[in-house]
Amino acid sequence: MLIGHQRIWDFLIKSAKQNKLAHAYLFAGPAQVGKLATALEFTKWLFCEKKANQKESCGRCKSCLAIESGQNPDVLILAAKQITKNDVLKNAEIGIAQIRELQHKLSLFPYGAPYKVAIIEEVANLSDEAASALLKTLEEPSSHSLIIMISSSWQAVLPTIVSRCQMIKFLPVAEKEISLKLASLAKKEKDLKLAVKLAVGRPGRAIKFLREPELLLEQEKEIGVFEKLLKSPLVWRLEEALKMSQNIVLAQETLNQWLLWSRDRVLEISGQASLAIAPRADSDLLNKYKASDLLVFCREIQKTQEILNNSSFNARLALEVLMIKL
Repeated sequence: MLIGHQRIWDFLIKSAKQNKLAHAYLFAGPAQVGKLATALEFTKWLFCEKKANQKESCGRCKSCLAIESGQNPDVLILAAKQITKNDVLKNAEIGIAQIRELQHKLSLFPYGAPYKVAIIEEVANLSDEAASALLKTLEEPSSHSLIIMISSSWQAVLPTIVSRCQMIKFLPVAEKEISLKLASLAKKEKDLKLAVKLAVGRPGRAIKFLREPELLLEQEKEIGVFEKLLKSPLVWRLEEALKMSQNIVLAQETLNQWLLWSRDRVLEISGQASLAIAPRADSDLLNKYKASDLLVFCREIQKTQEILNNSSFNARLALEVLMIKL
């Protein structure tokens, strides 16, 4: 299901119809905003047996159903794998073996489709060797292949890779549009409103909240950790920074929650509590901070998020600096 991004969709369809598709694209934007969904829906449209000239795939032909179930041999999806080095579990990465296997498959002619389509999830997770190997593929593209790379932190992608593909930036989707598309998934109107607001323009996140209600409870726990963090000594905060630095994707999600918390508190302090996504009744916290303090929190959190998007910076150090400033 595609929610939003109509301008991007129209651009891709027009490019395909005019035989002006690039050999490689980089879909860049926030996590769960719809990058992978767009890549898959566009691939379905390219391969659809009954689309004629319409702007959507039929969703019912053999090719569409095969892509939907992940069984189409001409659609290659590459994702990061968790690795262990010296008996220590490291962050997931896309290794050289995965890229070499992909290169071999792309060298083959499609079985029954116009292209071999490779979708690489979170391309920033490429190991150095894998990035170098992929670069060679991008420099010598096959006429029957299409590569779509996805990244929620494109600044961390090797610049030479970015320069050899066409970047398409995905922006958050309007709440109204997400609500209309997901109304059938919600049992209660209240749940739909909360899920959409907490998703902050990311349809994939909203869908996850609605399909897994327990995640909303987890959100509450994370906010509880942040409130405890604000009252805790620096030593405890630095320990939390170390934990967060072990998983950058999860750290970014946590920082997004902290931003939402700060926004809500600013609204409450300013007498606009009705606009808060998740109102709180902790008067001690509200009395401790001024709106100006919380706006500084927001700026510092956003700066940290930008730093975490760049793999050349030390994530732990960036998070520790944030903890000192909270």
